Amino acid sequence: MAGADVFTMEPEEVHKSVEILFDVEAEVDAQTVTLIDSTTELAQQLKDSDTALGPALAEAAEWWQLFRAGGFSRLCGNTGEYLAVCAEEAVEVDEFNAGDFASLADHDRYPGRANESASARPDW
Repeated sequence: MAGADVFTMEPEEVHKSVEILFDVEAEVDAQTVTLIDSTTELAQQLKDSDTALGPALAEAAEWWQLFRAGGFSRLCGNTGEYLAVCAEEAVEVDEFNAGDFASLADHDRYPGRANESASARPDW
């Protein structure tokens, strides 16, 4: 696996990955809304029945929506946005960065990596 070209992705392939991440984000959000709506209805019925489980269920559902599902959803969206920018801005930079790594990295810290990106070195 010599050369940085092994690690470079075509911008169109990156954009396809971004579309998938955005689809996952939208699907998680949609499923979360459906689940939270059902849970909220059940929690309200339990509250109306004067059970302690109603408020606890409502609180757990809110936490799950905001932090568990919401955190995953935001991570998908943020990663997609980052990759979309990279597809436009960083493709040409990949080889330059690989050359910098090959020329400047501490090869004692990263043994065996000295020639991984040799074809990206501007002086070769």
